[in-house]
Amino acid sequence: MSCKPKTVNQEITTKGITYTLGTKQFIWLDSLRTDSYYGENRLVNAQIWYPSTISNEKSDLTPYFYNISLAYPHLKYWSKNDFDLVNAVKTKSFLNTAIKDWPKAYPLIIFSPSLGGNLSQYTYYAQYLAERGFIVMGINHLYESEYVINQKDKIIVANLTFHDSLKTLKIPEQITANNYRSVKAIRQQVLGEDLIFALNKILEEPFFENRINTHQIGVFGHSIGGAASIYASMLDDRIKAVVDIDGTPPTLALENGINAPFMFIEDLTDYENHEGYKKLHKRRNDFCELNKKDSWRILLVDTNHNSFLDSNYYLAQDGVQKKNSKKLLDKTSEYMSRFFEHLFFSETLNVEPIKTDSLEIILFKK
Repeated sequence: MSCKPKTVNQEITTKGITYTLGTKQFIWLDSLRTDSYYGENRLVNAQIWYPSTISNEKSDLTPYFYNISLAYPHLKYWSKNDFDLVNAVKTKSFLNTAIKDWPKAYPLIIFSPSLGGNLSQYTYYAQYLAERGFIVMGINHLYESEYVINQKDKIIVANLTFHDSLKTLKIPEQITANNYRSVKAIRQQVLGEDLIFALNKILEEPFFENRINTHQIGVFGHSIGGAASIYASMLDDRIKAVVDIDGTPPTLALENGINAPFMFIEDLTDYENHEGYKKLHKRRNDFCELNKKDSWRILLVDTNHNSFLDSNYYLAQDGVQKKNSKKLLDKTSEYMSRFFEHLFFSETLNVEPIKTDSLEIILFKK
């Protein structure tokens, strides 16, 4: 699909500068790293959003899902209606346009999706941050993401046998909860290493040469992607900020904390009266207490684990659902943006402790 930029109002004004959003997509194979469980070299698909200028008279708007026409026949659980709905989504970015000249290099934010998910389902967050002066890179991981595409256009769909094998084990008869999290962390580390691999690859890309501030790199992720983001920060001290959207931290992090400023964004559960939620709440508080830098927990009412996917908004057929989904996306995006802008643009954070029926914010000051 394509359109003339002048007929689509895609311009964004931030800090007195008006620009459009550009997107580039990459397929990267890590020939030096073999997956210890599946036995293949690690492969990632990356999509990168950035402040842009449109240098061509005619540029293509970026499809919502990367190369979905190629992938769709392999996604057996997708209906034709799903395919049509996804194809109808209009994003804000244009493919392969020039990057906007900026007096300084841009901060970089890298993100990882949920298990079996797709980086495309976090497009709303990526665009929100890119509109505010960040380069944002999302990763689809071999086997853990919905699908990846290799250099020969072969579609490789999710293979969750590692995770499914864990689900068959009974707790605590066959495995303790702590051991379950420790085994799960094996894959969390693999995904964290994918993020670091992608970081190294983008820094090698001529298009982004001298455009990325290597002292201003943040990560975020949802569910297992949140754990992967935490793991990446433990493996690479170039990562200076971490946001975890409702993901259990890896065992190593739970035991030692991390060195980077941190923010949880979660659904607000009845942790005072529900024994399971009470344990989870304490575990996450204990983790934040161990962290070496300031940490925040943002707990939002009327959400669940999958509420944070932007497909709830883009594909909604009900007006009320669409409105509520957008409200949550905006709220989550705003907290993330404030966090990263505070750390990388020296903006005031203005996220203070509070406890109401709809919102709880807990601050762990260091």
